[in-house]
Amino acid sequence: MKKVLLLAGLAGMVAANAEAIDVTPYVGLDANYALVDTDSSHSISSKDWSLSGVIGGRTDRFGLEAFYNAGLKEHKSSHDSRISGYGIDALVFQQLGCSGRWELVGSAGLANYKLKGDNGLGTDRGYAERLGAGVQYAMSENATVRVMYHHAWVHSSQLDALDEFTVGIRYAF
Repeated sequence: MKKVLLLAGLAGMVAANAEAIDVTPYVGLDANYALVDTDSSHSISSKDWSLSGVIGGRTDRFGLEAFYNAGLKEHKSSHDSRISGYGIDALVFQQLGCSGRWELVGSAGLANYKLKGDNGLGTDRGYAERLGAGVQYAMSENATVRVMYHHAWVHSSQLDALDEFTVGIRYAF
């Protein structure tokens, strides 16, 4: 009898915890502008424009987001360079005010960046740690607009750091 009650109690706790976590999946698109800090003597653009596709999930306070950043070509001194990358960020949300439309967003994550150029450097890859902060506004129950700043410490032979400014939209299901 004790074993049956113990198993019933454990099953009840597991079911209660599973119901308590409400994860909302979403997709998004970001426009990014990055200031690039390099170690290179090669002609690399110090500014980089890119577009990012985003997929993620969130609860009321926490989230997890994966991104793919498709760099756009930058022309500098007749050389082309492009920075692209992918990664994952852990997010923290803090509601502002009573309306629930505004939220502060904090992020920490890991990324892998690739610098490709025709200026003699070829292709350079490196991983990076990222920290970010921003704000988002809920236009409706499903759509939000987000503005973020990320600083990435890049470990590669050509790139030192990226300061990214992003504006994007998110659509939750």
